[in-house]
Amino acid sequence: MRRRVLVWGTAGLVLAALGGCAAPHITSASAASDTLAVAGRLSLVSGPPDSQKALYGGFRLELRGADSGEFEVFSPLGQMLARARWSPGQASLNDGRQTQTYASFDAMTRAALGVALPQAALQDWVRGRPASGLPVQQLADGRFEQLGWQVQPVWRDGHLALLKAQRAGGDPAELRMAIESTTPQDKDTGTAGGN
Repeated sequence: MRRRVLVWGTAGLVLAALGGCAAPHITSASAASDTLAVAGRLSLVSGPPDSQKALYGGFRLELRGADSGEFEVFSPLGQMLARARWSPGQASLNDGRQTQTYASFDAMTRAALGVALPQAALQDWVRGRPASGLPVQQLADGRFEQLGWQVQPVWRDGHLALLKAQRAGGDPAELRMAIESTTPQDKDTGTAGGN
């Protein structure tokens, strides 16, 4: 069970925030359909204090288009703890002992973490922007609120360095991702561009 919790702190997107800020480098809307690989450290804490679930570790997140991806969570020593994969209409979570399947990304994160992470928005949040086509409220200091979450991207040298997302209502949940590397891939050539 603990391994499942560790996997979904990352999914995802996505989110710790300290340090200096620079002007954001936001990719175009068409880039959202390209592959994006993100790696770093994450923490996810969800649930009321008496029954909190927590996940801490390294992560690797690969987004393939708007609806598919893979998320791996690693222990501090680099051992893979879990791997989650999703695509339209299905999701799976492998904790090293077994693979469980789910109808959706949201259902998988709810089962593993006790809180559904919004896959429709996380794809854009890890790019430092609100999801297009969904209601959004812009807040101070580059923060925004979307789908019941307050999201704070932190930029360093024109690149997203930290992302913090906190549920605005319901059971408490906070996701933090310290992004150490981002590698977009051009969908036409398959070449990587580094951040």
